[in-house]
Amino acid sequence: MFRVIGAVLLAVLVLVPPARAEDGAAPTLPVFTPHESAWQPDDTVFPYNLWRVRVTPEQVVAMRDACQWFNAQYDELMGQVFALENLLADHHDDWSAPGVARAGDVVAANLDQSAAFLDPRVHTLFIVNYPDQSEYSPVFHGDSMYRLWFQFTRIADAIRQRIPSGQIYANVATANVYGTVIRDAGVCAGA
Repeated sequence: MFRVIGAVLLAVLVLVPPARAEDGAAPTLPVFTPHESAWQPDDTVFPYNLWRVRVTPEQVVAMRDACQWFNAQYDELMGQVFALENLLADHHDDWSAPGVARAGDVVAANLDQSAAFLDPRVHTLFIVNYPDQSEYSPVFHGDSMYRLWFQFTRIADAIRQRIPSGQIYANVATANVYGTVIRDAGVCAGA
């Protein structure tokens, strides 16, 4: 009896394809909710060691929340962006090809959701330097997080406009650079 059940179960597992998102599109990312933690920005690196007195508690929370999002969703989101770019290139930039527009819409929505989460946080990370009115972030790699957010907004806009993959690539590559910089610097470790 158990052998029959086991054989049927094995056949079902082998013959039934794994669940996929509708139309081959990327899954919608869950809404991210940050949580309290003891994470603090690295202020040992020059010039951040000089700017530590300028970092506000709001900036620490903003960067912590952005880092928690980064640790939880950045890799999946960028994987979706790269997959869409490859799908589009495979279809010779034909947005009307089966599944391409739907995949683009889901990825654009995920980018919009991530950018909306990051927006108030990354804008908190900058302060105005007087007297020249220049802006800078006293938080280690706060500027990188801001630039990552900006690239997400550009990629989502390009997808909505159905721009060819080669033109989207510049923003994708730039986002990848900032994400790699954030990861390699260990900015978000322990957030």
